Amino acid sequence: MPPTLSTDLLALLADPETHEPLTLASDDELARLGAALRDGRATRRGGQPAPAAIEGALLAQGGRVAYVIEGGIPNLLVDDRLELSQPL
Repeated sequence: MPPTLSTDLLALLADPETHEPLTLASDDELARLGAALRDGRATRRGGQPAPAAIEGALLAQGGRVAYVIEGGIPNLLVDDRLELSQPL
């Protein structure tokens, strides 16, 4: 089950690059994101190693970008985000 964020908090969060709203990834989207990581179709923008497991994610740019939730806290650093070769 993906983590939950309050509706109020989610309404305040935006993609730091495009400023578009973020959406909380569903269980199905998290499963597809995990598969994309395993298959090498999702990489960190900054080139750092991607996490082995994902607790949750906030999605942007039509499902082509994921900001990982780590320890219940969204990581909104642009260089740490996951970029996917195909949208979720």
